[in-house]
Amino acid sequence: MTDSPKDSDTQNNLGQEIRLYVEKRIQLISINFAEQISLIVAQSFQKIAGLLILSSALLFLWLGVAFFLSELVQSNALGFLLASLPLFLVGFIFSRTSSKKLTERIQAELITKVMDGVEESIRPSATDQKNQEENAGKE
Repeated sequence: MTDSPKDSDTQNNLGQEIRLYVEKRIQLISINFAEQISLIVAQSFQKIAGLLILSSALLFLWLGVAFFLSELVQSNALGFLLASLPLFLVGFIFSRTSSKKLTERIQAELITKVMDGVEESIRPSATDQKNQEENAGKE
């Protein structure tokens, strides 16, 4: 049995359409992946900027506390030393403790956000499914 020219043309067209569909799907996934990454970067930048502003406010508050203590003890050096002791203690504790839990939590959150975005891009939408059903019904 030989294939008619019409059948081979249909097969070639079908193969080209499938290849085009797969290429477009890969492009869509990569665009969605890039969108998720840019969203995470933007949110991270916003949080970092907020933390910088907050830390600046805390710096000025701590300077105020140091000057207040200096007036109470009648010595600038002793007032600043007393104000810096809690910071040294907290800094020492943070430097000695392991931050594995925090690191793992941040990493898990980032992976979850990226994977959710990828899954949404892979999962066909309701309109795509409806269009496929209508096309199947017409044939």
